[in-house]
Amino acid sequence: MKKTVFAILILCLAVGLPLMALDLQQRGLNKFRVPQRFAKITVDLNTHDRTDELLLERQLSEPAKVEIMMQSDSAALKQVRFVAESEILGLGQPELEFMVGQVTGTASMASTTVLPAGRYAIYLTSHKHAGQLVIGYQEHPIDPAEFVRLSRIHQGDLNNPPSGYTEVFSADLTGLEVQNQVIYSLSVKNSETIGISVYTSAKQGMVSVDMAGGTSNWTSLVSTEHRICDQMEVSPPAGEYQIKLTCADADGQLYVFVKRNGEGR
Repeated sequence: MKKTVFAILILCLAVGLPLMALDLQQRGLNKFRVPQRFAKITVDLNTHDRTDELLLERQLSEPAKVEIMMQSDSAALKQVRFVAESEILGLGQPELEFMVGQVTGTASMASTTVLPAGRYAIYLTSHKHAGQLVIGYQEHPIDPAEFVRLSRIHQGDLNNPPSGYTEVFSADLTGLEVQNQVIYSLSVKNSETIGISVYTSAKQGMVSVDMAGGTSNWTSLVSTEHRICDQMEVSPPAGEYQIKLTCADADGQLYVFVKRNGEGR
């Protein structure tokens, strides 16, 4: 009987070890989860120090939306710069900077930008240390009429909402000083999707538009650095929600548009 039990234990061990190894291997493979629709760059951080090392350079033949996402299994901070040749619609300067720490599994750092035709590049600054950095990128040609609309907003003509969106607030921000002032309230039903577009032309001072209700918060939808929040869709739990404005020493204007259940109202 003892020999039989001992044999069973050996058999379980023989089967269990490969299964444990397979599980560990699968866990390692699942550290980085970049969707297949993205092209991917994988950087071994343990080869050398990097200072603004060029990782990727692309040429857009037409205006496009460019999505990027980043993951890393190293906790050490790495600076990733996304630089456009001319401009990034909605931003005050033609580049984005990310400080990437340890981000794995279903979490990632991500950004979607709208660029005119031209070159863009991605640069990395990091010290030599164990680990990897994975960057996924994807380009989507944008409808010419949609690009014109967003370009007008970028240039300060803010009253250019998407189809189906209704204006719920607009203001001249010059001389306006408010803290968490409610500018729009809405009651959300179950399974209701809310579309929100917020645009500002402010280039100085402080501007922040937030949406909050219950346990849900969406902060800094726009600021002087990120001036376009276009067609953000949320499906919050049923309840009462408020859109709030904080503003001080700012210039320019602010417009807020909302779309509910596919129809502006």
